[in-house]
Amino acid sequence: MTPRREYLEALLDLLEEDEILVSCLGANARYLAAMSPACSTFALCDTMGGAIPLALGMALARPELRVTVLEGDGALLMNLGTLVTVAASGAANLTILLFYNQRYESSGGQPLPPAPVDFVGLARASGLAAASAATAEEFPKAFARIRTEGAGLLVLDTAFDPAEPIPPYSQRPPEIRERFADWLRRHP
Repeated sequence: MTPRREYLEALLDLLEEDEILVSCLGANARYLAAMSPACSTFALCDTMGGAIPLALGMALARPELRVTVLEGDGALLMNLGTLVTVAASGAANLTILLFYNQRYESSGGQPLPPAPVDFVGLARASGLAAASAATAEEFPKAFARIRTEGAGLLVLDTAFDPAEPIPPYSQRPPEIRERFADWLRRHP
């Protein structure tokens, strides 16, 4: 299993300045604040399962921009209907990266229910392009392919490490909101 940070580093090497990156709460959001991405980021601090709906709204409002959203498998389980909504929306500029570690990591690392969930199969059955990557080396090619197929989901096999040195939150919601609003004003 690949550490989360390796996927995030590979992703940030691929995103352009005029793209939007939406992050779920937890480790992804905290890492991104410490990594200084070139693109605009919007990190959620207090919601599980809300990143994909928020990113979908952004993708629909700004169809000329590419939007990438980071979500965890536990959070997506809380809002599975989002996949159907994304597919039905026709938002071809939205890519979902699903960090698959079989944990509710943001709430303490509890294991997901022991039911096998085929996220790639669910996404495809919903009408989305879908694939998976097991390493940071596989990621760029899989990410590029999904982005050419319209709205899609890329499942990333991610290591769960309860001792991972995740940075603390460095920004609060008002700061995140104002930074994003400023970016939007500069990219009409």
